[in-house]
Amino acid sequence: MKTQLLTNHSDLRQKAEKNSLEKRFTLSLDAPKANFLAINHELLVHQIELEMQNEELVNANKKVEQLSEKYIDLYNLAPMGYFTLTKEGEIVECNLCAANLLRKSQTLLVGSRFGFFVTEVSKSVFNQFIEDILSTKETETCVISLNVFNNTDTDVLLTGHITRDDEHCLIAVTDISELIANQKKIAKLECFNGIFIDRELKMVELKKEVNQLLKKAGLENKY
Repeated sequence: MKTQLLTNHSDLRQKAEKNSLEKRFTLSLDAPKANFLAINHELLVHQIELEMQNEELVNANKKVEQLSEKYIDLYNLAPMGYFTLTKEGEIVECNLCAANLLRKSQTLLVGSRFGFFVTEVSKSVFNQFIEDILSTKETETCVISLNVFNNTDTDVLLTGHITRDDEHCLIAVTDISELIANQKKIAKLECFNGIFIDRELKMVELKKEVNQLLKKAGLENKY
């Protein structure tokens, strides 16, 4: 966000002219009044212009610092993990959620390689993900597993794109381990349900066959 400064030179000049009237001092009668007054007036106006510009810059810097602090707070308190990686996969920056996901401090993570936390099974997927980001310049996604604290594998969704200067990769990381676990449970239940239904259908067919055999033998149906 650009901070608005006094860019209109004529407005600044008018304000300086007005302020200079309050600061003008009485000159000696022996001095060459015409030149001295003109030069002194210009110097005084220029000095006031510089003072006003400096005040504007100080205020602008304060606003920039305030915005920067807000950005840092929002970045660190975001419920999603964010990483900034070099093209080689080195971590340049990460937020608090990202550090918590890897069970490491932000300070320790900076300078380390993100690929170190990727499981062997997922390394080829991750490498292709980074390669696609660098080559297509488009937003890419993939699902991989991260090896974190106590060798626990965590399933995550990565969403990334390259920065405008083509120097870094911005990666958003979403923990989907619970979702994957639920999907596996559902798959098991569906498999069990399929087996159960298939067994029931076979039982129905067997009962029909038994009844047919009983009928041929002149006996009453059992089922």
